[in-house]
Amino acid sequence: MEKEKIFSKLNMTKYNNLLEDILEKKTFSESAKNILLNILYKIETSYEDYNKVKIDTNSKKDIIEDTINIISKKCKEIQLLKPKMDEDAKSQMRRYKVDKNKIISYPSEKTLFYALYRLDSDRFKIRKDYNVIQKPMEQLLNTGYAMDLTEVVRDFDGWAWNVSSNDIENITYNLVYQNLKLLVGQDFIQECLNLNMGRINFIDRLEKKLDSIYSEETAEKLKECIYFVSVLEYIKNDKESQENFEKQKEEVTKEYKRIEDKKGYLQYIASKKRAINKQIKIIDEALNNNKILREQFKKENSKLKEKIFSLSEYVDKLQEKREDYLTKLKQISNLMKPMVYVKNKYNIKRKYDILSNIDIEKDLNKQVKKALVDMQITFMQAMQEKIGKVQSKKKIIENIYLFRYYKLLEFNRVKQVKDVEELKEQLQMAEKYLITKASNLKLLSTFSNNPEKNYEVISRILESRIIDLDELNVGFKKKDEDLLINIYDDNMIDQTIKYSIKDDIKARKNRRIKLFA
Repeated sequence: MEKEKIFSKLNMTKYNNLLEDILEKKTFSESAKNILLNILYKIETSYEDYNKVKIDTNSKKDIIEDTINIISKKCKEIQLLKPKMDEDAKSQMRRYKVDKNKIISYPSEKTLFYALYRLDSDRFKIRKDYNVIQKPMEQLLNTGYAMDLTEVVRDFDGWAWNVSSNDIENITYNLVYQNLKLLVGQDFIQECLNLNMGRINFIDRLEKKLDSIYSEETAEKLKECIYFVSVLEYIKNDKESQENFEKQKEEVTKEYKRIEDKKGYLQYIASKKRAINKQIKIIDEALNNNKILREQFKKENSKLKEKIFSLSEYVDKLQEKREDYLTKLKQISNLMKPMVYVKNKYNIKRKYDILSNIDIEKDLNKQVKKALVDMQITFMQAMQEKIGKVQSKKKIIENIYLFRYYKLLEFNRVKQVKDVEELKEQLQMAEKYLITKASNLKLLSTFSNNPEKNYEVISRILESRIIDLDELNVGFKKKDEDLLINIYDDNMIDQTIKYSIKDDIKARKNRRIKLFA
């Protein structure tokens, strides 16, 4: 944090001047330029709170430089819309459109900042051989990344941390992306992007990272959940995918049944090799026999509307076709290798399992919710494994902040993670594990001699949006037959928890207790 303060003092003027120089060369309206400058100011004023709450974030320097780079290189035109008289502020926040290098947006720092990052929405490119999960994972990662990076302006104003679900474009993508980030860390994601691995093999690296941190069973469940939710959400929002779903499912089922029969699969591969070798032999015979070459040239040309200009041009085309066949032959031969067969079978089974568990005829929203619940249960199991390896007091405190952030994530438009009934048991287990570990290290104050009641009080405290938990104070007050526990942000009451006096809370009149001991 000290480095960020030094950075702020030394460099903010420089960055403001740099942005002003860039904006002078742009044809944006004065209003658009002012909003862009305000975005920089809001990053500066909000970053410290944003970083305190989320812990694992990009540096302020990286966010500012990234934003300026997008404005400079990606954005050529900004068209600001006039808010409609009958449209409320929440609706206005979500109104934007990007088209190549052009942004159409309402005149709001939140909206325009997010639109800038949607201009740069191809940071993650998944290889085509991932097939079923390729486009869904690209959509999830790119949308999630934009929502994550723009949160510093969206949810923080330099004084408070306020979240409105209406400001979040896709709640499901946001939740899954934040899960992913909590699982592997921002540094890993950013390293992949910096090395351009987002465009090459991000999924491979992600899977290896999950395997290295979590148990084999948990890592495998996490992969299944992430991919399944991404595909479900993508299909839910894409009519073309819904229309083509049954055809795609049929093709994957056929592919799965074929590879399940190893002997039959190898025979199928061998037959494809023979067919390609036959085509290569035909080309070789033509290239080595002038008479056959001329006959084939005439025959081919008679079928074409656009004729091949000369025999030499035809030879070039045959040689290109031969090279293509050799490439395909090499790829097919590779499929017969034992290790490649095992990996290919695994990937095909994963595609089959995903599509088999989707019922396109039933309510996709309900299917997404169930998949999200299953994912959160697995995620909390993974977090317990991760917390179990943490030894330092500093890391435990960071995990308390991270878990607080996770509890307050939006699950849907009306509920946060902490409010989802199906998650309460698993959430309680994970949080108890963390609080017990922190208490054993004497990091937390004791509010009750009863461990269950002590956990309950701390859990309620960790539902507060007070930015700095280090400064959070708790005071007690008796009222009739109840005990009021007041959570203070400085001298202001942020939240009041009511208990029966018999509940064995360590009430200390006229004295406040800090959360962290």
